[in-house]
Amino acid sequence: MSYRFESEYSYEKDADGIVTYTMDCSGQSANTMNQGWYDGICEVLDRLEAEEGLTGVVIASAKKTFFAGGDLGSMLASDPAPEALFQWVEKFKAPYRRLERLKVPVAVAINGAALGGGYEICLAANHRVIVDDPKAKVGLPKSASACCRARAAWCA
Repeated sequence: MSYRFESEYSYEKDADGIVTYTMDCSGQSANTMNQGWYDGICEVLDRLEAEEGLTGVVIASAKKTFFAGGDLGSMLASDPAPEALFQWVEKFKAPYRRLERLKVPVAVAINGAALGGGYEICLAANHRVIVDDPKAKVGLPKSASACCRARAAWCA
């Protein structure tokens, strides 16, 4: 069974009950954390939580990178007020918790850079497999400097 989410993601369940969820943010060279990603992953998680016969999940990317992190354009367009920023962060981190609480094993197939929120997807999974390629990097930004840069951009 195969399903496509508004051309952003594909969802395929094989005969063994393993779902492959492939991220493919349209109109972008990389998968990034934005409203389209959020809507898609929430829809995927709703479906996974209700899926009969589910035995496992593999998360992959159709892009050259796995996931580049936050969409800077979306972040700059958001409300810079502290309460609004807090709500945005809470909203966008909720899918990670849902992912790590799935009742089946979750593996990520990291085919390139997995940075910031992309690396958080990897950390929410039970298993991580990364391609043997020097361009495949994983990591989180330095919290203080990233927060300062983001805050400066929002307040500019």
